[in-house]
Amino acid sequence: MTAVPTAPGQDLSGSRKPDGRRGPDIVNPVLPGFHPDPSILRVGDDYYIATSTFEWLPGVAVHHSRDLVNWHSLGGILREERLIDLTGRPDSGGVWAPCLSHSDGLFHLVYSDVTNLSGAFKDVRNQVVTAPALDGPWSDPAPFPSHGFDPSLFHDDGPDGDGRSWALWMEWDHRP
Repeated sequence: MTAVPTAPGQDLSGSRKPDGRRGPDIVNPVLPGFHPDPSILRVGDDYYIATSTFEWLPGVAVHHSRDLVNWHSLGGILREERLIDLTGRPDSGGVWAPCLSHSDGLFHLVYSDVTNLSGAFKDVRNQVVTAPALDGPWSDPAPFPSHGFDPSLFHDDGPDGDGRSWALWMEWDHRP
């Protein structure tokens, strides 16, 4: 994963850049290795990245940072069979594109559980789990109401928000 500071006026400390601005000394990649489908979340001063783990356990790898440059692993969220049973998943199946969000004191994790790689991805099993903290306890998975894959949640809980949560997903279907 590669980092480029994008927050105007944010002092992350570090050396003075050629254009006179100060910023962190970034050595890319900031998160070396295989971390596909990243979803980033900010809760207070903490940043979290959740990534796909496919047919590997524990499901959904999570990393933490306070400065978007230095990351450390928190392990996987889906550690229990009740949260994800990957028995019989094909290579590159399993957990796709998790989306981690936070609202009303709860972490929300939505993810696709891909059981079959043949045909279109309209009928992928999507799940949502919630927890008061990243280390749990996580709720039992509930079906996420969508037709497609790579689900996401948007919580409109800002100062001008209406308090509702919105579901988004990718639909790819070639059936007539």
